[in-house]
Amino acid sequence: MLQFPRAWFDAGIVTPESAADFARYAAGAPQHPDRHWKFLAFRDFTEEREALTASECRAAFQLGETEPDANLGTALMCRALYERACPPEVRAAAGASARPAVRRAAHVTA
Repeated sequence: MLQFPRAWFDAGIVTPESAADFARYAAGAPQHPDRHWKFLAFRDFTEEREALTASECRAAFQLGETEPDANLGTALMCRALYERACPPEVRAAAGASARPAVRRAAHVTA
């Protein structure tokens, strides 16, 4: 069963209601891995806003760094970097990341 880490709730990416919705979707389509549903939840969160704030960028980047699924984590980190409000310290951390895609995104958005 799909479960979101506490950090996703703390960051405001999901709410109890949206997490329950995505768990229901996941139960109906078990061929998709959990990262599929987590990314869709993150995409919904970002699409509900015109732009992410600096604190939302920090939170998304941190979630990506700690995400056990490296592909999902990298996607979250890169998405934060493409935001205009992404803080300089996040871009600096991205430039030193062990993840090549994150370093490239930091370079492209500098």
